[in-house]
Amino acid sequence: MDHSWSWRVLSDSQVVQVREAALSHIEQHGFAVQHEALLARARARGAHVDETQGRVRVSRSLVAELMAEVPRQYTIANILGETWVIGGTGQYGTAIVTDPWIIDYETRKPRHPCLEDVRRHTIVAEQLEPIVSISRMDYPVTDVTGADSSLRALEAHLLHHTRHYQVMATGLDSFDQWLGIAEILGRGGDYRQLITSAVAVRSPLVLNKLNGELLVRSVEQGFAVVPTVCPMAGSTAPYSLAGTLIQSHIEVLMIALMAQALRPGHPVEYVSGLSVTDLRSGSDLYYTLDKVLWKNAAVQLGLAENMPVGAECGGALTHRYDVQTGAEGMLFMLAAHTSGAHRIAGFGSYHNAVGMSAEMMVIQQAYLRAARHLARGIRTEEPFLGVG
Repeated sequence: MDHSWSWRVLSDSQVVQVREAALSHIEQHGFAVQHEALLARARARGAHVDETQGRVRVSRSLVAELMAEVPRQYTIANILGETWVIGGTGQYGTAIVTDPWIIDYETRKPRHPCLEDVRRHTIVAEQLEPIVSISRMDYPVTDVTGADSSLRALEAHLLHHTRHYQVMATGLDSFDQWLGIAEILGRGGDYRQLITSAVAVRSPLVLNKLNGELLVRSVEQGFAVVPTVCPMAGSTAPYSLAGTLIQSHIEVLMIALMAQALRPGHPVEYVSGLSVTDLRSGSDLYYTLDKVLWKNAAVQLGLAENMPVGAECGGALTHRYDVQTGAEGMLFMLAAHTSGAHRIAGFGSYHNAVGMSAEMMVIQQAYLRAARHLARGIRTEEPFLGVG
């Protein structure tokens, strides 16, 4: 992450303003936690807890104390013994291998995933230079019916890569399944660094019982935690860039604060995925140009909190390989790379974040290489001047 220049969309005073607004809300109004054990832990750490409403308010001084416990960096590993420090000087990538829609190479149209898609995409992701971790959506494949469909897809995924496992458990059974996998892959040793566990916040500002339990179990197992924070401006968040950004910041802090209440020093990465509601249809517009501003601003906020920070790397609103997809994708990648994020995630994603392809993974790797070239700028010291 040796940039000659970086991209910032917020001034220093704006970063302070957003953080102050978030702190004020957390102190005065708080957030909802629908998990009794977490409420008890929050109270034990000094938070103001209203058990009747399930609301947690945290004073500014306690927020500062808890956030100071979040590690600035943490280490992830794979089954080969390779390790990567998230929050250090490197910038690493995370790929996805399936989505509700796969953009078929032959027809150029979306279709639902089959088993071969999962296998091929996993192999491609394994080979890409920036990729150190891979996530797989728990989604059935069309050529295997019944309850075995997702299991067969998981099997194909596990058999074809050695990267770090970015786990997005859909429930407690899914989490326990991944825990069993980690124990096997750990070969009787320490498996904690093999898995990063995603924990969602339900916008606006609710940590429900299921996600609260996923957070508790993730911390108990020693898995680094990545918040899944996806407020939609105009429906689950204010219809403004700044308002949705503040809400997103609070929701990330919710996970960080509750994780520290459970175990001081537990690693949490600052990640958020803000989007816009189409007010005509109510649908989510995930990859608009607002995303360029939001992802960059979110990284600034995460760095201001002294946390390891991730950013979504690319995407486009359409499923076509055309000028729009190219322009949007390169702009998103440039914003992510030059933001200073430690991890850039979502290689392969486009089609408004509900579709992906192996081809897009490769294309986005090329976007990243172009972004690196632009960020390096022009070197003018010798021997690069060429006039000595």
